[in-house]
Amino acid sequence: MEFNGAAYSHSHLHRLASAADGMAGDVSGAHTEFEASSGAARAAVGDDDYGRTYWQAHGQRLENIGTGLQLLATALQEQEKRLQRVSKTYKAGEDASTLRT
Repeated sequence: MEFNGAAYSHSHLHRLASAADGMAGDVSGAHTEFEASSGAARAAVGDDDYGRTYWQAHGQRLENIGTGLQLLATALQEQEKRLQRVSKTYKAGEDASTLRT
């Protein structure tokens, strides 16, 4: 199969899907660790004037980082599913063309 000038085989598509799945797991793990660290930081600064000031200044940024990690993990999971479908379709097409010759 050729796409944008690059040739892909069934095994290459399968490896890409596996890599996307691995990256999704890594990013999801990073998101989980980030949320735990963010929660620990919130607890550490407390609910006094300093803590409230800190979260007013940095809370939105930290929330955006968490959201970004979550979105990236979701996008990688979706890409892995797409690559698996393409791989199956490619293999089915390859099998069909082999049977006809």
